Amino acid sequence: MGSNADRPTSPAAALGGRLVQLVGDHDAARFSREVSRVCVEPHLTEGRPEYGDVLAWVVDAIVDVVNARLGAAGPGERFILDLRFTDGAPVDVDDLPESERWVLRTVAAFLAEEVAEGEQLLAAAEHRFDLAMRAETLTDALIWLDFILDVDLPDPPDVITA
Repeated sequence: MGSNADRPTSPAAALGGRLVQLVGDHDAARFSREVSRVCVEPHLTEGRPEYGDVLAWVVDAIVDVVNARLGAAGPGERFILDLRFTDGAPVDVDDLPESERWVLRTVAAFLAEEVAEGEQLLAAAEHRFDLAMRAETLTDALIWLDFILDVDLPDPPDVITA
């Protein structure tokens, strides 16, 4: 998945950024209204970005933030997402709600540079999820993005390149 850096003002990026801001502002009413509008098919308003484009932007932004914060995986290396509860107990991915599992698996696929798998997961979200699942998935992805933007992480390690 490529970065949206070359199109930071695309309709999907603009809406995604606005949704992240609403999450950060805890503006539940406006957030719910905006998420509902983007999840409805067909779009009722001309020029609104498609659900799949907004969701892809959010996933891409998560991947970009993780890479920026931790550095890209080196040759022969992979990211391992180890989720833990606040008490330190491991999170069983299979016990997560379907929308949270989808976000985790999709982000993990792109972090592992398994682009075909990530694109299949994005296509499934766009074409097979019902309205409620679309809203839950987009909301979970936006909450994750907002969270990782706010997390203090150490500077990435220096990588020696040849």
